[in-house]
Amino acid sequence: MLDALILKHLTKKGVIAYFVGQILLFGVLAFYIFGVKGSSMNEGEMPFIVGMVIIALIWAGICLLLWKKPKESGKIETAQTKS
Repeated sequence: MLDALILKHLTKKGVIAYFVGQILLFGVLAFYIFGVKGSSMNEGEMPFIVGMVIIALIWAGICLLLWKKPKESGKIETAQTKS
């Protein structure tokens, strides 16, 4: 659901960075919780889900700051010439 809101405001590079970053950060989180910390699936389920939500929100904000589409103005700007 967050993806649908984010994707319409990001550039093409931003969309790629958004998805690649999320996959990498989720992988690092899973490695930390299940590999380094040594939690079982039952013990690490809730921290992993909470971590996924936090990562998704923070990474979405970072991507919006870095790769936001420029606003398109509906006004036609006229060039003023000096007479």
